[in-house]
Amino acid sequence: MLRLAFPVVLGALYLSGHETAQASNGLCGPLLEFVESVKPNEERGLKFHTSWGSNFNGEGDPALAAKRCEHNGYESAKKVCACLMGHGATEFAGNNAKEVISCLSSRTRFSPRTQLHVISLSMSYGTENRGDSVDIDYTEDMELGGMVLSIVVRGY
Repeated sequence: MLRLAFPVVLGALYLSGHETAQASNGLCGPLLEFVESVKPNEERGLKFHTSWGSNFNGEGDPALAAKRCEHNGYESAKKVCACLMGHGATEFAGNNAKEVISCLSSRTRFSPRTQLHVISLSMSYGTENRGDSVDIDYTEDMELGGMVLSIVVRGY
């Protein structure tokens, strides 16, 4: 009996620790604030650039990892950028896209071993009468080097 219970207890501890770790970086709050702040007939976006193993193209200093975030001066996007700059992944940068998707679609979960290399997704957020269309793109950045996570929100 004890042999059967031990793996179950370890599995539960792992899952609860994984959920806590995933939620503890605080991205969902600023992300939802950003998406909800976009007014009807308005478009806002941000881009989170990451590079693993080298610096961005055109940067003179060598680097093992690099990050940069473009928020276009929009206050709510600045908060998302601050969170991504502080806690966003560079080596497995697809995890940033997975977290954005999971924040906006609360029932969407990815296996811990799922690795995203490229994704393009459009989703609605809000209600039929008031909400936003959200485009999430994660792809290689041919100009800057590395990867880029782009989030574009259009209010309706």
